[in-house]
Amino acid sequence: MLHERTFDTGEVVLNYVESSSEGPPLVLLHGIPGRWQEFLPIIPALATRWRVCAMDLRGHGASGRVPGRYLPEDYVGDFVAFLARGLSEPAVVFGMSASGLGAMAAAAGCPSRLRGVVAGDSPIDKEALVAWMESPGFVSHFAAERELAGSMLTVPELAKALGDLPAGVGEDGSVVRQRDLPGKDELQLRSWARTIHDLDADVLAFHGTGRGREYLSSIDTDAIYGAIECPVLLVRADPECGALMSPEAATQAVGQLADGVQVVLTGQGHGLGLDTWQTAPLLAALTGFLDLL
Repeated sequence: MLHERTFDTGEVVLNYVESSSEGPPLVLLHGIPGRWQEFLPIIPALATRWRVCAMDLRGHGASGRVPGRYLPEDYVGDFVAFLARGLSEPAVVFGMSASGLGAMAAAAGCPSRLRGVVAGDSPIDKEALVAWMESPGFVSHFAAERELAGSMLTVPELAKALGDLPAGVGEDGSVVRQRDLPGKDELQLRSWARTIHDLDADVLAFHGTGRGREYLSSIDTDAIYGAIECPVLLVRADPECGALMSPEAATQAVGQLADGVQVVLTGQGHGLGLDTWQTAPLLAALTGFLDLL
């Protein structure tokens, strides 16, 4: 059973759910944008041995809004506050996408509160991430999401609008829409729409205006890797399926971490199976890592 809780960082009230199971704490952090519900496919399995806490980041889901305070250091501050004051013992943190790098930054900032970190297909190559965030395709996509997040559209209306967003160009030169992508069904569009419906549009202020370098100005991956003391698992998506964590960046990070390992989930895209509920490979990687801590 999951129980909804809140945690006041002193700046914002965060919403999270906690399993009623016994065991050491395992904190799950979604990417940007997202909601804690993205982890529903794996929470039951993880909760058999861990006390799972899945959080809505500030500005997302049912968590509080802090206009103008959605930089990486703001999210990391929330993570550190929760680890230090919201839990009675050190935790493992699993951060998806952008939150994977945030989880590692939190581990660097409060090493005594972390037993381990898992980064799920996180874009950890800063220069590559800046280039992507400033690319026309990225900017247009997130500008559209930002506009929709600030609208008064209902979830069904948002699902239709999101499904109509361009996703690329087909071999015949025609525009491929989001709803045309393989595996993208109406339920996935509704879930995405709910995420955008519950999002503070200001979260995407940098993403939708091409200000990637400014957004990431506080991130120093070399310093982060050098300060982490706990074990770290880097979970890579398949490069053939749209991975954001490159093999080169993962190998470089493992070389700098005191105790780092990487795995690749063959056949899995950036969602690592959470978006399709094909989570057996992800659960195998997580369980194998957690059992060694």
